Amino acid sequence: MRDISEKRAIELKWRDVCDIASDEIKDILGLRIPCGADVTGTEFWALTFEDRCLPLPKLCQLLQAIQATPDDWEDALPDEGGTDVNALGMVQAEKLIGRNLKISWKHRLITADSLWLVGVTAANH
Repeated sequence: MRDISEKRAIELKWRDVCDIASDEIKDILGLRIPCGADVTGTEFWALTFEDRCLPLPKLCQLLQAIQATPDDWEDALPDEGGTDVNALGMVQAEKLIGRNLKISWKHRLITADSLWLVGVTAANH
């Protein structure tokens, strides 16, 4: 017998991804920061800040709010001497999305026009 199961998936167009992340940043920091998605093939994407950089203290506040892991912190902090960031990596950006939509998921699929979240469940809060 085959082990076939159905999993819930959500498709988010990149513009929606950016709007959701921007909304969550506004909720956390009180700053409206327009965002864009930098899609690199089918493996990675990043959230870019379109018209401003995020100062280091605000980045730290954001990372604390999303309960960033030590690896998340290392990935997000600017290189030596940097005081601002103009993008967030995929992992941190997805934590913003999960927090805003109150969901978690098992897998992601990155396409040219969308981010697919597969195995979606309500987040445990």
